[in-house]
This record gives sequence, structure tokens and C-alpha cells, in this order.
Amino acid sequence: MHNYYFVAPSLPVLVLGENPEISFAELMQRLELNLDREDLKKIEVIRRATDLHNIRSLYLEKPLDAHGNLSEKELDEALLVEADLPGYVFEFLGQFDETKEKARHFFGLLSRYYAEEIPKNEGFLRNLLEFQREVRLVLAALRAKKTGRDITEELQFEDFTDPFVAHILAQKDMDNYEPPIEYQDLKENLRSCGDDPWQQYQVIMECEFERIEDMSGYPLFALDWILGYIARLMLVEKWAALDPERGKEMIDKYKGIAS
Repeated sequence: MHNYYFVAPSLPVLVLGENPEISFAELMQRLELNLDREDLKKIEVIRRATDLHNIRSLYLEKPLDAHGNLSEKELDEALLVEADLPGYVFEFLGQFDETKEKARHFFGLLSRYYAEEIPKNEGFLRNLLEFQREVRLVLAALRAKKTGRDITEELQFEDFTDPFVAHILAQKDMDNYEPPIEYQDLKENLRSCGDDPWQQYQVIMECEFERIEDMSGYPLFALDWILGYIARLMLVEKWAALDPERGKEMIDKYKGIAS
């Protein structure tokens, strides 16, 4: 057994909407001292999604999210020499010549991330990635219905034989999209927000925070709980750093909107 038993109880309680008592950087320093290499690799997988978002931000000359594995300089160098990121990242980006095209097809890169990382992992980490992927797909379907977009085009980089994707495509000609029962509350809560993007973003974050907390389980010294804590702390810090003016921007990032 590693030092999980001593790490987990020392971590402060996380409350969405309140400033955390521990920063993400402090948490990473503590875990690097107590977790072995294989467990740290699992943390890298969680943070890799942020690296991919940061690639888009780099292309668009926007500020980067500090929750990724790579700093701005490291990410810039990684893209230049094609290192320090999985091969599928460079393979996907290599399909496009122009930077603006790479940024425009960013959500295809996220699809590739989930397609590659989910089968490689198991247990809580796999469940977390599947949940995050499903939330993104639900939001994409709701947005497509709201804006009148072709959902087939929105999901062009997904596997159409995947049951979750097939369930969405089966409703492409219907007036409304009905997500699986476990996401019905998310849809209704988004609808109650009207067109307020800040409230919509809050609803999404609350859904993710609560579901990840439920998924993390016990005992506290299990690695699953620590991985869940990392994912929740990322949400808490993002919430604390945002303001209503950035609500629409973040909704676009999630590629979802209430129908």
C-alpha cells in the first residue's frame, strides 16, 4: 500500500462555489511525493484533456489553463518537435495544414482523446472518462437541436456504431433530443436557465462535480478517491476563476446549450 491513507484525510473538503483551501499546484506537489509512477500516469491522463484545450487556446492566442500537464512553453515545444504528447494528437493535427483549421476541428481531437484513452484504462478512471465524454455528447446534441444544426456533422469524428452516439443519431430528425435517463436532470436544469450562459455553465459544473463525487467512492485511501478529488478540484478552481461575462465562452467550450 502506498501513502494514500495519509494523503487523502489531509485534503480539505471541496465545495463548488467556494475558494478551495488547497491549490491545484500544491496538491500536485503533495501527490508527486506520495504516489508511484504508474499512479501519476493516471493523473496525467486526466490532465491531458486540459492540454488539448490548451492547444486550441495556443492556436487562438488565448490564455492557457494551468491544470494541464504542460506549460505554455512546454506545449509550444511539444507541438514543434512532436514530443511529450501521445502520437494520436500529432496524427490528428497533421490532417490540417492551417492553424485555424486545427483550431476549428478541435472537438475532433477531443473525440480522439476519449477513443484512445478510454480503452487503455479501467476502474474509476475509465468511468470518469466515459462520463466526461457522454456529457460532451449530450451537450452537443442539445445544442444542435437548439441551433438547428445537423447533429451528424457535429458528431463527424465520433464512432457512429457506438451505442451512445447511435442513440443521438436515431433522434436526428426529431424536434427534441431526449438523453438517456441519467442525463434527464441535466437537460431539465439547463432548460430552466433559459438563455443565460452563466447559469448554464454553473449547471454543467454542478452536474459534473456531484457525479464525480458519487463515482469516487470510499475508502478515502483508495487511489480512485484521490483521482476524483483531482477532477473535482479542477472544477472548483475553474468556477472560482470565472465570472458571468465569460459564461458564453465556456458554454461554447463545452459545445453544449440547453434545448
